[in-house]
Amino acid sequence: MRHKLGILAFIFLILFTCTGVFAFQFEPLVQTFDVSGPGTTKTFTITNDSDDIIAVVVSALVRSQDGEGNEENSDASRYFNIQPSRILIQPQSTQIVRVQYRGPRTVTRELSFRIVAEQIPYSQGRASSSGSMFNFLYVFRASAYVLPSQIQEGVRISAVEDNGDGTMSLTIDNIGNVHQILYDCEITLQDAEGNTVVLSGSDALAGISGSNVLAGLSWTRNIPFPEGLERGSEYKASIDYNFTVEE
Repeated sequence: MRHKLGILAFIFLILFTCTGVFAFQFEPLVQTFDVSGPGTTKTFTITNDSDDIIAVVVSALVRSQDGEGNEENSDASRYFNIQPSRILIQPQSTQIVRVQYRGPRTVTRELSFRIVAEQIPYSQGRASSSGSMFNFLYVFRASAYVLPSQIQEGVRISAVEDNGDGTMSLTIDNIGNVHQILYDCEITLQDAEGNTVVLSGSDALAGISGSNVLAGLSWTRNIPFPEGLERGSEYKASIDYNFTVEE
């Protein structure tokens, strides 16, 4: 018993000692860029909340999604000019980072990116001077979008299948040209016999409600098979949600 208490005390001591040592904030977490004019440049603020100098690298990534809705990234350095991109930030101070879009001037479908602020080890920081072997390095991933000149919104469910294992798969298509976040999502399902169920909430629609569907993309997620529908039937589905892109 004493041995277990000793281990717990050791873990608590580590967390207490290290929490906040390398704390910083990166804001805002969402930015929208224009293809030309003043709106091509946005600013982010890095705040060093710690009592040490920290080192942060800011970079850009292209953002996409695979067939299951998982995020995929690739280098986006050709789309943005970031100044400064490698920064030493003094204790209890802030640093402004200017990010300028320099990609295509004609955009018919929204471009999606991540602006990433990643803390990297700095040899003169507290972690080095204290001799701690635990370094908690923070990473912030902001969303960045480049809007098309004309916005078209639309999401549909293109496929519904009984997987035969107690789950149902739903394929969500973003048929518009801007991303859509499925806030307050409600899905109506009907089988061939006319039985109808309405699903909402994070339990019934886990992995769908509140999810982001990037412009022009589709992904498939599984949900628990709804009670009240015939198994192995053909299904019709419609989706309703509450989200509008701010221009």
